[in-house]
Amino acid sequence: MAFAALISLLGAIAFAASFAKHAISGEHGGPIGILWHQLKYFTLWTNVLVMVLFARMSSTGRFLGDSWLAALTLWMLIVMAVFHLLLGNDEPQRGLSWVSDTLFHTINPLLLALWWTICAPKSELRWRHAAVWLLWPLVYVIYAVTRGALTGFYPYFFVNLAELGWGGLMAWVMKFLIAFYVAGVLVVAIGRVISRTAPVRREDYVPDDLRPL
Repeated sequence: MAFAALISLLGAIAFAASFAKHAISGEHGGPIGILWHQLKYFTLWTNVLVMVLFARMSSTGRFLGDSWLAALTLWMLIVMAVFHLLLGNDEPQRGLSWVSDTLFHTINPLLLALWWTICAPKSELRWRHAAVWLLWPLVYVIYAVTRGALTGFYPYFFVNLAELGWGGLMAWVMKFLIAFYVAGVLVVAIGRVISRTAPVRREDYVPDDLRPL
């Protein structure tokens, strides 16, 4: 479980670097204001979810369910893909900004994908899981649009209801859902192939309570 603990630790470092950056700038007030600002982003929610669940997993020595582990991997890869394909800017990042952005959007997703490939149990993955995994980004979209409508600030251009209107927003949502579903199917397919060729040894696999997904 040392690899899982490392992933959780790097998530904590990324979160701390992001928090410290805003604390130093003072632009969002005190700790509550900083947290309120940070929790606008899918990146933050997903990285924190991974950090907490992997801390639990490494401390108890019990794997999460196969579907949970694959879902976390998919969602982190979504974070990386959307950032680098749609959101990343060409301005060089420095200091704490570089640390948090690099960990959140590149290193942590890649390390999680590597961990999942070589360590995670996958034999219980089913094709239906690809559809179930869409719930997390869907819940986030509802949250982001609702929060944006109340505060006037939308964290991403593709959830900006004020500029896109309902038609434009739904068009983006459908594009993402289709892309994420295809990606989920690929994750299931890869997992099923790996589980047949290099299954996790059952004596090393102690499942956690948090199994259904």
